[in-house]
Amino acid sequence: MQTQRFETDEIVDFYNETAWEYRVFWSTTNLHYGFYEDESTTHREAMTNSNSVYADTLEVDETDTVLDIGTGRGGFPTHVAAEYGADVHGIDIDPLHVSEARANARDRGVSERTEFSVGDYHDIPYPDGTFDAVSGIETVCHSERKERVLEEIRRVLAPGGRLMIADGFRSRTALTDPEAEKLRTVLDGWAVPDFAHISEFRETLEELGFTDVTFDDHYEQIIPSARRQWLLSLAVTPLLKAAAALGLKSDASVDQGVTLYHQYEIIKRGIAVHGNFTAELPE
Repeated sequence: MQTQRFETDEIVDFYNETAWEYRVFWSTTNLHYGFYEDESTTHREAMTNSNSVYADTLEVDETDTVLDIGTGRGGFPTHVAAEYGADVHGIDIDPLHVSEARANARDRGVSERTEFSVGDYHDIPYPDGTFDAVSGIETVCHSERKERVLEEIRRVLAPGGRLMIADGFRSRTALTDPEAEKLRTVLDGWAVPDFAHISEFRETLEELGFTDVTFDDHYEQIIPSARRQWLLSLAVTPLLKAAAALGLKSDASVDQGVTLYHQYEIIKRGIAVHGNFTAELPE
């Protein structure tokens, strides 16, 4: 399966053109999967749970200065600042996301402990050794140069600093043609060149000098969230197609609806996995 190249403006356009759908059908703060504890967990609770699990995984506390790359609407940073007392910085290539993140920080009363700016994680706009921890939630997938992103994370981390990258990954190298086609549909719909292989991502981290590299599969926590997106696709995609035919919605919105259908299947069938890597730098 060939890697598809997406320019920065194409990725920004995708998020801008689907902003209404994310806001109305998903969350005003988070753009990522929610974590379900059991069948009684609500969608809103799952959104909060995911932020808490990620913060606990990163071992954040009030002494930390944290960077969140590809921060989106700032759901994770504002949660960390409000609930854990850390100072959090977020960068994103989308000016609209940065504006929304600042507004969400104001709403939660954490503007003084958060800073959001337009920035590219291939060239992080902070000096060496600035941060105690760096997070990236469902964002590194958009890069064709994932090794470069990890190099930059390493540069801005202080000695003993921690990393957490949560994303979609490949767990096997061989796919059937139908599996590859289904995966490509999801990747194109989300403006993603390709998912990294778990083994290759781990190897890159270790080559860069990270230690205690671990990977946790999130299947049980996120499969209800993926199923929710699948159901949304069945309900909303026909409406999006009709709106697009009338010029009211873009093709990206329709593609997003189709993608929500297939993302459930690639996770359910093990074509791709969702999980997070953690690692740290030596003191």
